[in-house]
Amino acid sequence: MKTPIDNGTPGATVALLNGGGPFVMADLWAITLNGGAVIRWHGAGVPGPLTFNGQTYAKGPGIDRGKISTKLGVEVATIDVTFAAGPADLINGAPLIAFAQGRGFDGATVVLYRAFLASWAPPVSIVGAVIAFSGRVTALKDVNRAKFGMTVSAWTVLLNVNMGPDVFQAGCLNTHYDANCTLTPVNVPGTVSSGATVNSFATSLANPDHYFDKGTVTFTSGANAGLSRAVKTYAAGAISVAFPLPVAPAAGDGFNAVRGCLLTMADCTAQANLIHFRGQPFTPPAIQGVL
Repeated sequence: MKTPIDNGTPGATVALLNGGGPFVMADLWAITLNGGAVIRWHGAGVPGPLTFNGQTYAKGPGIDRGKISTKLGVEVATIDVTFAAGPADLINGAPLIAFAQGRGFDGATVVLYRAFLASWAPPVSIVGAVIAFSGRVTALKDVNRAKFGMTVSAWTVLLNVNMGPDVFQAGCLNTHYDANCTLTPVNVPGTVSSGATVNSFATSLANPDHYFDKGTVTFTSGANAGLSRAVKTYAAGAISVAFPLPVAPAAGDGFNAVRGCLLTMADCTAQANLIHFRGQPFTPPAIQGVL
């Protein structure tokens, strides 16, 4: 059973539905676009706006929807909606049809309310509503100059993925220095020594070997000032970059190096961050055999 949402007076919706008297119904559409803007339309038989829970629902374009079905289990329920729009139907200043053709509904979510009113006689007032359907836009179809179709899928559509958010692997699932890793990058200043090429150069750094492997180096002076490169390897004070520099650095050129991470448990432990390690190095390998 759907729980009614009263539009002001507690219990008014249940009283209206159980009162034995006549009442009318209307659809309310709340469409949240990918950027966060919310479009609110109603399909009631009145020209002016309606108010529900403090939000104003404007008279929308012609909206024709299919039947709402409820399915048990994890099968995805859908609803098909057809929008018929004229030149006066705008979203963010753009005609509705052009907005749809420009992929404006990509990533949008939809909530359909079934609103209950005592009558269409003015002043028209919504007594309450129930959420008839909610989900995300998964397809647009049959877009032409006058109308287009939209398929809205229930939230169980999020289960239609080939794999979960995590994958069993020995390496850490985090990206070094991201929000899950929690570490903060620290610039280690250094200068270029002799023997520099576009691929590698000796430095003044005294950190242990492999300290900057998979990290970054950003030049602060010289011909490469402002350029950054991923560090392929760091050993014996020399840095080898993953991609060549446009110009070989000169002796004395300054740079900042940032420590890298091999995404291993040992490397995470060395950086005192084992608590945030998200690898599974002890997962047994697949073994072919007969039980």
